[in-house]
Amino acid sequence: MKRLIIGVEDGSIAEEMGIEAQDVLVTINNQKIEDVFDYRPLIAEAKLDVLIEKPDGEQWLLEIEKDEDEDIGLIFESGLMDNTRSCVNNCIFCFIHQNPRGIMRDTIHFRDDDYRLSFLHGNYITMTNMTEHDINRILTHKLSPTNISVHTTNAMLRAKIMGNKNAGNSLKYLQELADGGIDLGLQIVLCKGHNDGKELDKTIADLSALIRPNGNFSLSVVPAGLTRHRDGLPSLQPFTTEDCRNIILQIKGHQDKFLQQHGTRFVFCADEFYIKASLDLPGFEAYEDFAQIENGVGMLAMFRHEYSQSSKRTGQGAKKVTVVTSLAAKAFMTELCRGTDVDVVAIRNDFFGESVTVAGLITGGDIIAQLKENVPRGTLLIPSSMLRSGEDVFLDNTTTQDVARALDVKVVAVPPDGRSFAEVLMR
Repeated sequence: MKRLIIGVEDGSIAEEMGIEAQDVLVTINNQKIEDVFDYRPLIAEAKLDVLIEKPDGEQWLLEIEKDEDEDIGLIFESGLMDNTRSCVNNCIFCFIHQNPRGIMRDTIHFRDDDYRLSFLHGNYITMTNMTEHDINRILTHKLSPTNISVHTTNAMLRAKIMGNKNAGNSLKYLQELADGGIDLGLQIVLCKGHNDGKELDKTIADLSALIRPNGNFSLSVVPAGLTRHRDGLPSLQPFTTEDCRNIILQIKGHQDKFLQQHGTRFVFCADEFYIKASLDLPGFEAYEDFAQIENGVGMLAMFRHEYSQSSKRTGQGAKKVTVVTSLAAKAFMTELCRGTDVDVVAIRNDFFGESVTVAGLITGGDIIAQLKENVPRGTLLIPSSMLRSGEDVFLDNTTTQDVARALDVKVVAVPPDGRSFAEVLMR
């Protein structure tokens, strides 16, 4: 596969060899390059035969000798060196299908489903767009861990939930990956009346068979996120308080059994279930290595632990600030900040709908609208998870500067961990 070169680094080997932007990389050591996972091991070798094709079709075979692991300075359009694979499913719970149109940036509506991004960035994949060739590449390049959205091990039900008649076929890959030494982070997005109840028991039991000694296998159960923008989508009902309590007890039963059999609880509930159930969160130790923290599992327990450890070192006193959080996290944050001069305000999610209660989906517009009549005191702290990565833009395209101007306050985005939160309070 030919890969377009969009530039070369100044002073690099590539520049010395006459490689330029718009040249094409054809092969390295007579091997074709599918993506960055082929490219990196090959480019690290000390002796290279690099075949380059010029825009006029002329091909140059360049013999390069260099230090091992030294880069030659080629720049490609993407770090993946390939197009990102998109999702081919039509899941009944897909959050992207529930985004408002015409307001959010276009990239929000792109549904990636790429096993390489699972390894590089922790994204979850469904495997429905994969072949044996892809599985072999995961095994060959040891792309471990890989995160997979399973939802159910009932093939027919998986096809129905995911809106893809072939969705059940890819379940066979789970065994191949586990047998091949790939650690798996597994996920069930729970939909009321579909993959809960007895189906959930079966799925958990089936997936526990993938656990391997000395491996890292975990399973999270998270509730389907339902926004107010579900026109034309299948009807789904939110879990009630009683539902959440029953789900927690159901999963606790599996945890106790797996802990005895395998030395790991294996399956974990999302924090959202405990909040909705009005039950205390499990202790810090109950989440083991926090393998599913990026999926909202154990995030609050970790936050509380980090804050407690940091506040002990820095002292309990804190300057006057107002902390913005979600309705779901208000009680948690209020208890955490007890004894400090910190106000905690919860923002109702009017943008996505009141049923969406996680802090990371709060928008700048909702913050402005709900605080403009009661302007917060001191600095306004927001979790950085509300913002586009590396930028100051909320999901509705408002910015932290917009919020600061509208409320006439200083706005500070804080990394969503307890240590950073404690440090900001004590400055």
